[in-house]
Amino acid sequence: MRFLKQLQLENRFLLKNWFFLLAPLVYGVSMSLWMSNQTQDAASIIGQYTSGFFKANNEFLAIGHTLSLGVLFLASVLSIRREKQTVLLDWTNSLPNSFLSIILAKFLSLFIYSSLFTLVYFMIFVWQGSFFGKNISYLLEHGLSFSIQSQLSYVVTISLGMVLAVLITNRIVYIIVFCAWMFGTFFMEGFIIQRYQLYFLKTFHLNQFFMDVSHSEDWGYRISRKETLYSQLFVMFFSLFLLAITIMKSSTNRISSFEKRKWTFFGIVTALTIASFFPYSYLWANRLEHYSYLKAGTVKQFDSENETLMDTVGDFYNVDRYSIKLERTEKNAFHVKAELIIPNLKEDTPLNFSLYPSFEVESVSWNGVKTDFKKEHHLITIPNLGQQGSNRLEVEYTGSLNEWGHVYGRERNFAFFIKEDMYIPSYIGWYPLPGDYPIYTITDIDMENYIHTIGFNRHMELHQELPTSDFQVELTNFDQHVFSTAHSSKKTADGVQIFTSENAKGLTLLSNKGLVENTGNLPFSVIAHKENNEILQQKLGDMAEIKDYYQSWLGEEFQTDMKLVYIPSLDYVGTETYYSNHFDEALFFDDSVQTYVQIDDGEVINNTMIDLKTRLTSFWLFGHESLMHYYEISQDSAIEGLIETYLLVLYKDYYDFQWNDFEQFNGTNFHYLSTVSHINWMSSSADMTTIEKFDELMKSYKLQYNNQIVLMVAKEWEKGNEEKIKKILKEIYLDIKTNNKDSFTYEEWMTYWNRTFESGGMR
Repeated sequence: MRFLKQLQLENRFLLKNWFFLLAPLVYGVSMSLWMSNQTQDAASIIGQYTSGFFKANNEFLAIGHTLSLGVLFLASVLSIRREKQTVLLDWTNSLPNSFLSIILAKFLSLFIYSSLFTLVYFMIFVWQGSFFGKNISYLLEHGLSFSIQSQLSYVVTISLGMVLAVLITNRIVYIIVFCAWMFGTFFMEGFIIQRYQLYFLKTFHLNQFFMDVSHSEDWGYRISRKETLYSQLFVMFFSLFLLAITIMKSSTNRISSFEKRKWTFFGIVTALTIASFFPYSYLWANRLEHYSYLKAGTVKQFDSENETLMDTVGDFYNVDRYSIKLERTEKNAFHVKAELIIPNLKEDTPLNFSLYPSFEVESVSWNGVKTDFKKEHHLITIPNLGQQGSNRLEVEYTGSLNEWGHVYGRERNFAFFIKEDMYIPSYIGWYPLPGDYPIYTITDIDMENYIHTIGFNRHMELHQELPTSDFQVELTNFDQHVFSTAHSSKKTADGVQIFTSENAKGLTLLSNKGLVENTGNLPFSVIAHKENNEILQQKLGDMAEIKDYYQSWLGEEFQTDMKLVYIPSLDYVGTETYYSNHFDEALFFDDSVQTYVQIDDGEVINNTMIDLKTRLTSFWLFGHESLMHYYEISQDSAIEGLIETYLLVLYKDYYDFQWNDFEQFNGTNFHYLSTVSHINWMSSSADMTTIEKFDELMKSYKLQYNNQIVLMVAKEWEKGNEEKIKKILKEIYLDIKTNNKDSFTYEEWMTYWNRTFESGGMR
């Protein structure tokens, strides 16, 4: 009863202050405005960024929750110093309550008060989430998780504020607490954790929502649950430890017969706090040890002295066919038996192949005979055992994947195989790659020091050099449905999932909750969440007609085995949203990425889907050749401009675009197409004809070859030479396909051009 009276007294002292009374209400209103304005703000921001309910929520918590921690810090200090500051409250020291009950009453009062912030947050989270189309199970799962994390942050903040107020009796405690608030949030984030890559210190960050901004609502959320649980366990006991110090310090001035019991209690709390840190520290010790192992086998990718990219992709030999059997042996582990059919290599030298560095190789056989092998990080070498017309290489190995890393100051997970979540890309070498291919490269520039699998578009260069092969992959003991970049798939009666591809560059496996694969009315398969699949069917519904359009004048079959993988979390696995993420025979696109561009009349429009459609079309026409320009450095290269001329014809002839309409391609990967829309605002006179504007644009500016080619085609199209343009492009297309060209120079372009048009291009 006396404890309840003390608690009631503490609550009255706290809530009679208008600042503390209104703070939860201000917190709720701020969150409501933040979340409701996300869609409206999108219409006024130019550029590319990721959006969505999860990201908007985390962005608010990064700032809003930090500010609420400041309120709790202040309330905690005042709860301890209230009697010492106000002479009129000296009478409270005469109350028949122990210091234990007084401190616990203060703590519980502050805990109840902090719960108001959490309760307001949870209600607005559910309310706003419904407007974003989230179902109730999603909102309850994530809302409760965020609320628990939020409340734990408040608990440790209250404990820290109270212990500082007890230990520092002078008024300077307010400055010290302010510094603790800033140090435990903004300073720790920017100047310690990210700057020095000390990510294991996250558990000491007062607002861990800062650190979760880069995590996704699916893969990242689920994979980080174990770490989050360990961190929360430690934070809870650490808060109890700080509270114990507060109680011990407050009771030192009063004679007590419970001295031994008091110190015993403190010793137990201290021991439990230390013990609670072991699971978290063990997890991070293993993680950093594994990261160091991966880092030891990296190769340098960027020459900082010359500021040039280094060649990290070697030569490969041909593999006719892969037969791979992957069996889940444990919840997070697997066993693989891979068989490679290799044609005669014509050179009697030791054979090598690349495999993910942490995989344990059990055996290697060559033409049915087991052989010795040497493993150096990713590279496995076997001695020369003689060759036949067709050779069989068999490799058995085991492994697990949870490949933590960091890029640009943010945590990533390059590949993982954890329960029902799986992302195993071909470029990590989860099956033997034919040659010496370092899986990881290292970038060490100024303060940036990190390893990466596909930095600087390395996966595109890998796909250029890799020969094509046939694939058959069998998965056993998998309860979840697994998706892949394979051309076809099926599931047997006993649950074995089989994926096959012909003449493919590789094969990637993935699984994610809620994904479906559907073709619908599209000429290719789409892997996406159900709601996004329906949107894509609508937005890309004319792709079949585009295919027929190109075939009507090119007369060629196209890449029809391609897939669109439209999923969230691509930044979590290390991809970059502003690159074309073509893996194997599929285009990967982050479903949270949105691109906005300002058009001629000042209106801001969303051009995400036109960018996606154009990427699909270019990959459709040219396959991996459409990606050469991302790492091709030849000044005479014209492959990018050439590809965009085919797209220009599509949008002029099929979609009946006006020249101004091409400004929609600003901010996309097809910026040369947007050049044709510049003829109006870059021309010297509004009275000039369109052809004169094209002439002026080409002659007055020093343009790249790619720009010149696009403008040359646009000018002739404006003259009415549509059939001549199509004839040239058809001849070039046949040349590229027939001769398997992976590059095209400006001189080659001019050779074709001058055959048809007397006036040559700009030289």
